Amino acid sequence: MPHTVVIDCPTCAVRVNAEVRGAVHDDRSDSAVVLARCPACKGPLFGVSQTSHGPDDDWSYDPAERLWPEPAIIDVHLTIPASARRDIKDAQKCIAHGIYSAAVVLCGRALERLVKERASGRTLAEGLANLKSKGIIDERLSLWATALRKERNIGAHATDEEVSKENAQDVLDFTIAIFEYVYTLAEKYAQFVARKAAPKSDG
Repeated sequence: MPHTVVIDCPTCAVRVNAEVRGAVHDDRSDSAVVLARCPACKGPLFGVSQTSHGPDDDWSYDPAERLWPEPAIIDVHLTIPASARRDIKDAQKCIAHGIYSAAVVLCGRALERLVKERASGRTLAEGLANLKSKGIIDERLSLWATALRKERNIGAHATDEEVSKENAQDVLDFTIAIFEYVYTLAEKYAQFVARKAAPKSDG
């Protein structure tokens, strides 16, 4: 009986029970990298799974995290607040399962967290304007943030317009970019300035 593993197929935008065509096991961590084949589109899928070794020298595989094509979950930098990281990771999962409207809503929620922490405003639009006026984001990021807000509104409200996979992915990519700009790059720049300002040793 062939082995199978549950893994997200980006082509079918669903989680499938794929046939394992090859695996390399790591006994130290009870995990394996697996090469599988989607039963629907027949495309190759590559991921990592926790394993267990049953009777008769048989292996079983836990649901796998896809690594190729395109990782299902892309790690975001730890400088980004934990609550926003959760929203971003949940948005990635929604896109992997074809739930595009929910993905943009989660991205919008992450952006609301940014506004709440770094600026003020009665609405998201006002908060974004305050981020720009304070110099926290530049003109281009402000335009992107406005586009994200509008796409979030499509996903959050009862309209006939639907969020496409491409738009949801663009919104997610932008959300990660704006958080890395505000948190990660800002911290790296501060560290750079501190190093330049530090007195040089004679040795």
